[in-house]
Amino acid sequence: MIFAEIKPQIEQLDPEERLKALAFLKHLVRANNPEYQAELARRNAEMDAGQKVRWTDLKRDLGLS
Repeated sequence: MIFAEIKPQIEQLDPEERLKALAFLKHLVRANNPEYQAELARRNAEMDAGQKVRWTDLKRDLGLS
């Protein structure tokens, strides 16, 4: 599959769904980066300890808002 095939589908998404898609794509680009993996592990440990992240904060942290 090439980008030209999925671009029309992306364009049909509402803004909130586009943000989710963007966050997912950013994750895929960084997934093999050891620093990113360490940051995810740190955040998961915080959530396991009861510290949750709000969607608005996550968007801000990812540079999406």
